[in-house]
Amino acid sequence: MKILVTNDDGYFAEGIAALVKELSRAHEVIVCAPKFNQSCVGHGLTLKVPLTVEEASIEGADVKVYAIGGTPADCVRFAISMMDIHPDVVVSGINRAGNIGTDVLYSGTVSAAEEAAMLGLPAIAVSKETTSHDFFPDAASHFAENFSLFFGCLTKEKRLLNINYPNIPREEYRGIRAAYLAEQVYSSEYKKVELEGGGFGYITPSEKITVCAETDTCDEKYIRDGFITVTPLKYDVTDYEHLAKISAYIEKNY
Repeated sequence: MKILVTNDDGYFAEGIAALVKELSRAHEVIVCAPKFNQSCVGHGLTLKVPLTVEEASIEGADVKVYAIGGTPADCVRFAISMMDIHPDVVVSGINRAGNIGTDVLYSGTVSAAEEAAMLGLPAIAVSKETTSHDFFPDAASHFAENFSLFFGCLTKEKRLLNINYPNIPREEYRGIRAAYLAEQVYSSEYKKVELEGGGFGYITPSEKITVCAETDTCDEKYIRDGFITVTPLKYDVTDYEHLAKISAYIEKNY
């Protein structure tokens, strides 16, 4: 199978290196990933400055690597439309830090897969919770060995999967669970910091203030319990139930 691999941490990141090494054992892999870290940029596209493309490499992986001076969505869009790359599937990751719950709305990793789905390609975003240890090779080897299983979950065009791994050794994985997205709520406070060149700026600490209940079946809870989670996503965010209601309301009152 021909696989286009991208991410948002940059082509030099540990997660993408581990993923590429494992997938390239059985598949043709091409990497088109950001030249710089693009974490948490969402589905942004580069419109006002020219994109740059450079050949690069990933140590220990004999694959073509292109570093794009743009966002994760740029990487996928440019690879498909301008580089004559025609993959069977696009895989984005492995991201450093989980993309669970409503974090997917901010995620460049998920947005890269979303861009692929918008272009009509099967797509999978892969992330891994990180703390003091990483275990990227463990997650990468498990994903590669179970690639057919995950690919089989993509039952419809313009859909994508969001997969998350817990931050534990592979031998401690408790299984795979299909899960819905948890609601992730963060503190909206900003901290004032002194800038190196003088003056002040503000940063947000990204402190999560919600926790999924122990009785729930959301992705956050399963990850906490040591499971791998799989969540099907779609980029059409229309609220169809509300659409029907407001349509009737407008017809009645206008």
